[in-house]
Amino acid sequence: MNRIVMVAWYFCLACGLVFVLPCTASAATATAIPHEVTLGGIIHPASDDTLVFTPNGNSVFFDRSEGKHKTIMVTHRRDGRWSAPKAASFSGHWYDQDPALSPDGSTMVFSSDRPTAPGGNQKIRMVDGKPRHGANLWKVVRSGSGWGNPVWLGAAVNASPFLVSPSIATDGTLYFIRRGDDHAMHIYSSRLRDGKYLSPVRVQLGNPATSTHDPAIAPDGSFIVFGYGKTVAGLGRLCIAFRDGDHWSQPVDLGDAVNGVGPWGSHVLPDGRTLTFTGDSGVYRLSLRPWLRGHGAHS
Repeated sequence: MNRIVMVAWYFCLACGLVFVLPCTASAATATAIPHEVTLGGIIHPASDDTLVFTPNGNSVFFDRSEGKHKTIMVTHRRDGRWSAPKAASFSGHWYDQDPALSPDGSTMVFSSDRPTAPGGNQKIRMVDGKPRHGANLWKVVRSGSGWGNPVWLGAAVNASPFLVSPSIATDGTLYFIRRGDDHAMHIYSSRLRDGKYLSPVRVQLGNPATSTHDPAIAPDGSFIVFGYGKTVAGLGRLCIAFRDGDHWSQPVDLGDAVNGVGPWGSHVLPDGRTLTFTGDSGVYRLSLRPWLRGHGAHS
C-alpha cells in the first residue's frame, strides 16, 4: 500500500484530538529491537516496501512505487550479493502490490487492479465520489524456475473492490484486509478446500469495534501479527495474538521500539520466528522469539 495512504489520523471532530488505539494487552516482559533491512543498499526506503523472502532466503519480492504506479520487484542473492531488482515476470503493467508467498514458496498471492476478464477494464473503486485504483487478489504458481500466469481468485474471495495485504498459511488459508459491514477495514480469512477458496469470514481480534490491518500469519497458523486500530504514524500498532482453539488470544503489543517507526506491511518468514515489516523510514526485521517464549511456544 502507498506510504502516503498509510499515514492515517484519527481525529475527534469535536475536540481536535488524535486517538491512538493500543493493543488490549501489554508485552511488558517481551522486547526486541527491529533491525533495518537494506539488502546491500538496493532497497530504497522512499519507494520500496512489503518484503517477502523465499524459503531459502535467496530471493526477495517487494513493492516499488514510481509515481502513482506500483510494481512487484524481485532480487536474487548470488555469491553473497543481491542483484539489481527487476519487475517480476507477472508484474509491471498494472498497479500490483502486496506480494505474499506460501511458506513453501510455491504460490504467491498479490493485490492488483488488473482486469478480471480478458479485454475488460481495470478494477476501480470510488472514494469520495472520485475513481481510485481498485484491488482484487490474484494467485500465481511457480513453474520450474519461473512463474505461471496470474489467476483471479474468484468472486467468493473478491467480493469487494479493494482487498489488500494477503498472507498465506501452510494449509493454504488466506488472510487479507477489506472493508467490513461497519465501513472500517478488518482482517478476513478464506480457507482453501479442494483447490478453491471459500467465502471469507472476519477474523475476530481484540475489540470488534477496532479496525485491524495487514495480517502476517505464522506458517502453522499458531499466531498472527497485525496492525490494531489507527495511529498518527500509520495503520495501528503492531500486535501479536495466539490461536486458542477456534479463537484468538487478546492482542499483545509489540512495544514502542517496534511501533515507534510506524510499522505496516508485515510478513512472518518461513522460519516462523522472524518478522519483516515496513516503517516510515525503511524496512525492518524483528525476532519474535521473546513473544513466542513468553507464550510458551517453541523458539
